[in-house]
Amino acid sequence: MTQEDRAVTTQSHEVPSILSKRRLLPGDRVLWVIVSMFFFISAVVVYSSTAKMGFGEGSTSGYLEKHIITLCGSVVLLFSFYIMGAKFLRFFTTPAYILALLLTLAAYFTGGERNDAARWINLGFFSFQPSELLKIATVMLLAVKLSKMQSCIDKIHLLPSTFDLRKWGSKRERDIIFDEMMPIILPIAASCAVILPAHTSSALHLFLISIAMLVIAGVRMREIGKLVLVAGVVGMLIMIFAGRIDTVTSRIKKWVGIEKVVEKRGLDKYTDSDRSKMAVYNGGFVGVGAGRSVMRARLTHPESDYLFAIVVEEFGIFIAFFIVMLYLWLFFRSLRIFQQSEWVYAGLLAVGLALLITSQAFLHIAVALGILPETGQNLPFLTQGRTGMFCASITMGIILSMSRQIEQGTLVPPSAQQNLKKRL
Repeated sequence: MTQEDRAVTTQSHEVPSILSKRRLLPGDRVLWVIVSMFFFISAVVVYSSTAKMGFGEGSTSGYLEKHIITLCGSVVLLFSFYIMGAKFLRFFTTPAYILALLLTLAAYFTGGERNDAARWINLGFFSFQPSELLKIATVMLLAVKLSKMQSCIDKIHLLPSTFDLRKWGSKRERDIIFDEMMPIILPIAASCAVILPAHTSSALHLFLISIAMLVIAGVRMREIGKLVLVAGVVGMLIMIFAGRIDTVTSRIKKWVGIEKVVEKRGLDKYTDSDRSKMAVYNGGFVGVGAGRSVMRARLTHPESDYLFAIVVEEFGIFIAFFIVMLYLWLFFRSLRIFQQSEWVYAGLLAVGLALLITSQAFLHIAVALGILPETGQNLPFLTQGRTGMFCASITMGIILSMSRQIEQGTLVPPSAQQNLKKRL
């Protein structure tokens, strides 16, 4: 029996009993619980954070009603991607990536600016940030490319073997550049370069996720190290020419306390990072109560950049710790999908998307706790805003789809499936 035959046989034995097949929602039960809890917590957090704002407009539930509509749309998106199979997603990955890349580029010419140059496209009834879609599409494309190279993944080059341009015409260098380097580096470089001028932290976040996927896929650490070095130099040059270096420097100065913030009231010695830490201190173990945050009115972006600090202030450290555990739980359950998957593409896709969610959450939390300077990263599933909710739901829908197919025994690599058909 060949290795591929054993893979098919193993998957057939891993199919659960007939009772589990009758479940309404096949897939990882724990992930279903996690996403349900995120949706519930999101509604509570949004209501507590906007009730006072809504009261001034005549209704304390106005913002919650809008968020409920967003949650309904998120559920529709989650189930839409949940019913899609791995083969369908793999087939449409390249067109989806190209579309997301073009939309992100178009936002520079037709979109508007928010929060220090982050670009948005306004559709009239809905404004969205296409760079968030591009991050998802890049992870999906990397999963495709890296899975195709598994037979030689520990031998590929991420950069030319020499920097002597005269030797790049040789067959060996052409093979390295066009067969090994370009399929992997081109989507990473294109995505980061397009996102960087508008949102530096998102570009860096995507780059780090890409590096993590290279490590998980089995690329040599020496090649990854060279890529990180070159990317650091190129990224710094792009930031300088794009004018983003001043924004980054200003945020770092505020974070370390070198630069003071001037408000309309006059000189204020406290920065957003200071106020965020004050909110955490005010919350203590049990919090001050829903809707009673003091620092909400003092922070520049309490509903997005510093939401976690407001959650701690209102609901306490215990609830905040529970939310952190949910994100960690989500990642480890997705890692389990990666370990169970016989198809490398599906496993890389699940763990890459899980990294996208959890790392973004911990970047947000680190900013709220004053560990990192402001990055503009929202808290997945919890931050008010349609783009964040929709993208998180798409991501979870794909992860749950992979777990569903593993449970049903339908997540079979194409080559193994072809051998099965021959035997039949």
